[in-house]
Amino acid sequence: MLSAVLRTITAHALVEHGDRVLVAVSGGPDSMALLHVLWEARDRLDLALEVAGVDHGLRPAAAQELDLVAARAAALELPFHRLQVDVAGARRGASLQDAARRARLGALEALAAARGARRVALGHQADDQVETILFRVLRGTGLGGLKGIPYLRPPFVRPLLDVRRAEVLRYLRRRSIPFVEDPSNADPRYARARLRHRVLPLLAEENPRVAEALLALAAAARAADLPPATAPALARRVADAVGRLRARGGSGAIDLAGRRRIDVAYGAVRIGPRGARRAAPPPAPVTLAGPGRLGWMGGTLEIEEVARRAASGEAEFDADRLDWPLQVRARKSGDRMRPRGGRGSRKLSDLMIDAKIARGARGALPVLTDARGALLYVPGLRPAETGRPDARTRRRLRVQFEPAPVDQDTD
Repeated sequence: MLSAVLRTITAHALVEHGDRVLVAVSGGPDSMALLHVLWEARDRLDLALEVAGVDHGLRPAAAQELDLVAARAAALELPFHRLQVDVAGARRGASLQDAARRARLGALEALAAARGARRVALGHQADDQVETILFRVLRGTGLGGLKGIPYLRPPFVRPLLDVRRAEVLRYLRRRSIPFVEDPSNADPRYARARLRHRVLPLLAEENPRVAEALLALAAAARAADLPPATAPALARRVADAVGRLRARGGSGAIDLAGRRRIDVAYGAVRIGPRGARRAAPPPAPVTLAGPGRLGWMGGTLEIEEVARRAASGEAEFDADRLDWPLQVRARKSGDRMRPRGGRGSRKLSDLMIDAKIARGARGALPVLTDARGALLYVPGLRPAETGRPDARTRRRLRVQFEPAPVDQDTD
């Protein structure tokens, strides 16, 4: 998750080196994960972190939850600020949740100004984005509303917007980080809880990738310079592109009206003039001394030792026939690979064309190599002949790339 958050911070210029950042933490899973991942990244980004918790005075348990936050801040040796807000005084006819949000953000912004913090980090993640887009669609919205939650609206930033809720929970479990659950998240009196627990599961029965479709819609709406009247057609075309993403194993491209094009590539959606590409800088190469999981361009590459033969279509290797350590990197000009069962090596670009991997998708794919630089695995292609398992294989490795949602509650 750390690498995904670092890519989001870089892609959207959420912070600058030397920034003081106030991290808003309620004690819930999202904000606790945000606190710890920023703490992990603090030296790399040269950040000075402070922690703030807001008690809205609505639940007696809130004070105890902030005690947990204070304890975690102390364990990380970070300053902690406990804020109390008057939600009733800020309500003025608004809903309780809207009043609480306004009061919370106002208090955080005032504290940030007093402490000299240029940014306030909030814990919204990709599933919050899904619920926000669906809520706006159901209530009625234009293209602007389809853009969803902004990554940056100074001083507020949201570094977790490209991370799904499941990944947040995995991160917390692996690091044994404690958190609490706000009971209002399951209260059917609130629209967000109804969407999460009732509406989205029903939609997923019709389209298991409904979350990806809504995230793709938000990403396309943010990137598109189109009049509002085109939004319904845009939504249909993006949904179609996500369908192709699933059918083609991770990539697809469609043309919009006029001279615009959407490329869907392993969870990334880019929109621009036909033939144009806007590629994010590739991550730095990563060395792997053994099996494990690695975040890559919003997705997850997993190398796992398995006891039995992998399922059909999965990439499998004999661990003892590979030259370790392995390396994960972006594709390079001139890359060649010998696909399993092939007679010789071929250009990687030609293999991608034959596999119908869209041009806009290719730069986002991880390339797995051995210590000598021989290509072993690229998502969407047959694995390499190198390391092919046979009847004598004792340790089998399964390699797979799981695409993540695209650029991912409101302020």
